[in-house]
Amino acid sequence: MSESATSENSRTRAPRGQVTDIYRALRDRICLLRYPPGMLLGEHELAEEFTVSRTPVRQALQRLEYDGLTETRNGVGTMVTGVDPNAFRDIYAFRLRLSEMMGEFPAEEEVPHALSTILALQDRLGALKGQRDMEAFWQLNHELHHTTNRLIANLALRETHERYYFQASRIWYSVIEAFFEEQLADLASELNEIVGALRAGDIRAVGYIQRNHIAFGLHRVASAHTAV
Repeated sequence: MSESATSENSRTRAPRGQVTDIYRALRDRICLLRYPPGMLLGEHELAEEFTVSRTPVRQALQRLEYDGLTETRNGVGTMVTGVDPNAFRDIYAFRLRLSEMMGEFPAEEEVPHALSTILALQDRLGALKGQRDMEAFWQLNHELHHTTNRLIANLALRETHERYYFQASRIWYSVIEAFFEEQLADLASELNEIVGALRAGDIRAVGYIQRNHIAFGLHRVASAHTAV
């Protein structure tokens, strides 16, 4: 039997009112597997949690369905979709190409802000050593993604880059505990390489650095699924 989402299911502080904020909060819960595949997302319960009417909740759920993270079934309601192990290669392969395209549409004015943000992320990652704090690690990756995403000047590419990041992250987080320490080391390496590229003002290099580390992640996810 599917579970129903309630406010106590998540430690994320519920934002109030805005459709985008509700959408992002629910998306993060799904990607972190706090809302597992098959869980029902009740409009009434979520509206109570976010202290809003059901309309903004419904709009947020529609956005999640567009992203492929939920589906609505007649007579059942909206539920979290399953992770298709046969689709992950296509998702990762597409992300590789998206990263390669970053340099074609550089938002050069974002470089100084990106550099300061990545330097701060390096400090926060250092504080994670010796811990297995999945949520803190997710937040670091989340902020890294948003920082690199802002380096893309083309809106269509930026939105597509965002959408497929979250589709891939749910697959990744389903297996990451098996190689958490390796991922910490990989993230440290990625941040260091990106700092060098940003100091040189080379957004194309940032894209290829991201591409290489996505490829590392693909290899690990594929290995984990093969072992199952």
